[in-house]
Amino acid sequence: MNFFKYYSANPKASSEEIFAPLRYHSLRYVSADQFNDPYDSKCFFETLDGNRDDSLSDTINRHLRIACMSRNPHSPIMWAHYATHHAGYVLGYNLENLPNKAVEYEDIEPFCYSTSKIREAILKKYPDVSSSELGDVMKEYLLSDDSYMQYLMDAIFTKHLDWKYEEEHRFIDFNQEGMSDKYIDIDIGTTNVESILLGYKFDHEKLDYELKSIIKDVFGGSIDVYKAEPSLEKYAMKFKPYKL
Repeated sequence: MNFFKYYSANPKASSEEIFAPLRYHSLRYVSADQFNDPYDSKCFFETLDGNRDDSLSDTINRHLRIACMSRNPHSPIMWAHYATHHAGYVLGYNLENLPNKAVEYEDIEPFCYSTSKIREAILKKYPDVSSSELGDVMKEYLLSDDSYMQYLMDAIFTKHLDWKYEEEHRFIDFNQEGMSDKYIDIDIGTTNVESILLGYKFDHEKLDYELKSIIKDVFGGSIDVYKAEPSLEKYAMKFKPYKL
């Protein structure tokens, strides 16, 4: 099963920095608070005074690191957003042995617990709870709720329909003790890297030599290289074999 990851090629970065994911055949898992969608993997809790509490989202940030991959290497929009306006590249991976889950796309509202419903449930269960204690008791109630974990999973694997073009799959690294680093790089091995797709604005003069050296030294020359160009038949990028 093929998955694709878009990579940038910042003109101020060195070729060594640009190709680090390829040279070290590594996949980066990041904290969800690094995502560009402010609703992505967020599970909000409305406090009694109507403010937003992110402590539920913090559970995701503390215990999970997430690698985001796409099944779609042809999207001009994704090339523009994630691959330095088509000057970057995409790596094609065979990651069938790594557990993953496809993101679902819906016309969703923000994942937010209703304060009024929780308050009613708590006051029915604990009629003598004081107003000063109610906020903390509400959080404890959520943590003991069987649906809590499912709610968090829905927040992680559901995005708004506006993002459907990404055709995203997510790979999860979980640590029950929590993690302090914002990201971790995991070596997935050379055999799982199958191809490299170069953007149609890729800087060949600056980057071809380093790319050729990596393919020879790290992959023994056995990785397919393609060059992207705009299709004349539809709104999509197409690829042709490229010889370094």
